[in-house]
Amino acid sequence: MSILQLLLLFVIVFSGWPLGSFIASKTKEELKAGRKWFKIAMVLCFALILVSILALNGNEMILAVSSLAFMLMLFSAVLKKAG
Repeated sequence: MSILQLLLLFVIVFSGWPLGSFIASKTKEELKAGRKWFKIAMVLCFALILVSILALNGNEMILAVSSLAFMLMLFSAVLKKAG
């Protein structure tokens, strides 16, 4: 995997925070009811990141971890704005 591809994955992962903030700003009423589900989703993403690191190797691991990390960033931004 080249440096440019890794940089692109890094940008994609950290774009989860602004996207989560945007979602939280548009859906304030739904966040209060769904707070428990966002927490469950965060724990699940974190667990799947650990499993991906242990079970996969090479490019498969990088793609799986970056996808899950994007969702983890999104969920954490939503919860921070909701709380």
